[in-house]
Amino acid sequence: MKTVVLDATELSRDFLCQGLPFQLIEHVDYAVWLHLRVPASVFEEVVANHARRTAQSSHLLRKLNVDRGRLGLERLHPKDPSPDYYREYIADRFDRQLGIEILPWPDTSHADLVSRAVSRTPPFDIKGGGYRDSLVWASVLELAEQGKDVALVSADRAFAGSDNTLATALAAEVDPLPGSVELVRDFGAWLLSQLPWQAESLKSAVATARINRFYDYFVNSDFQAGLEPQFEDLGFGWPVHEFELIECDWTGLLQAVNTRTSPDGLTLVEYDIGQSITFEAVVDNGTDVEPAWYVSDPDILNRVRVEGEVDMIVRLAVLYGDEFGFSVDELSWRRTDRSGLGAPLYWAHNPDQLSLLDTGKDGG
Repeated sequence: MKTVVLDATELSRDFLCQGLPFQLIEHVDYAVWLHLRVPASVFEEVVANHARRTAQSSHLLRKLNVDRGRLGLERLHPKDPSPDYYREYIADRFDRQLGIEILPWPDTSHADLVSRAVSRTPPFDIKGGGYRDSLVWASVLELAEQGKDVALVSADRAFAGSDNTLATALAAEVDPLPGSVELVRDFGAWLLSQLPWQAESLKSAVATARINRFYDYFVNSDFQAGLEPQFEDLGFGWPVHEFELIECDWTGLLQAVNTRTSPDGLTLVEYDIGQSITFEAVVDNGTDVEPAWYVSDPDILNRVRVEGEVDMIVRLAVLYGDEFGFSVDELSWRRTDRSGLGAPLYWAHNPDQLSLLDTGKDGG
């Protein structure tokens, strides 16, 4: 199993770690796929980079407010987060949602670093710069010494040779070790190559990973026990006196029918799921029922007991990306033969309905 080490160049291009590569990591069982690691120096560098970018953004906002004031427009006063907001956010996302471990500081001495610097040994450059990169490399070497096969994800030229593979001098340090190191320049493409299934793009891979994750939850939890249609959904045109759901069994249908993504990284996917419903009901004698349903003789109140089975589809909305990983809402039921009354389906593109998630344009 590969051990992936993420450099600051990768993390700083997606500070919230919500792009497609990280969505894929979040939804695939990373525990049996990849080991993801971030060196301590990288974590501190990314937090500092975020603070600088935040300060730049605040400066631009102040300039914008000057222009708005000249135009007689209301000034913008967004609430600034606490100084530790990003550190807490990214540490929590690493731990709870992405399974990324922050490595301890490497066991390398100042003397070793100075020796590399004065001899201009990569990742130090010709001018002697590269202290933070050398700390990253020290962490990578420690993993290789433990026999790990490491994929170093970095766009930094300090690690690369002329052909964009690992620099020759660095590769020579790895050769005698029990592990290995490869340099990854395109993280998304590399992730696709490591998937246990074939995917044409990150977008399609994420969609497959999402449905696989929900499928595992659907079949391995007690979620199905809570799926209960109402008597109207089965096709009864009049209220029933008694209604009991006997069984609700999955028919094998699980299909994504609509996907929408919001600017803050939340994704809403609607699934149609087939269910075979077995029920008993007490209705007035003469109520229209299906020919295949069992109907008892009338009782003293001129009521009959009906027993039957109906194939139905329940539509669920699954919101991915919240603090619990994903959450599920039951939207509607319909009969597969589309007969009977049933409850109306929620259609995401119906302009007469309130939106479940205000998301802007459609996702994939």
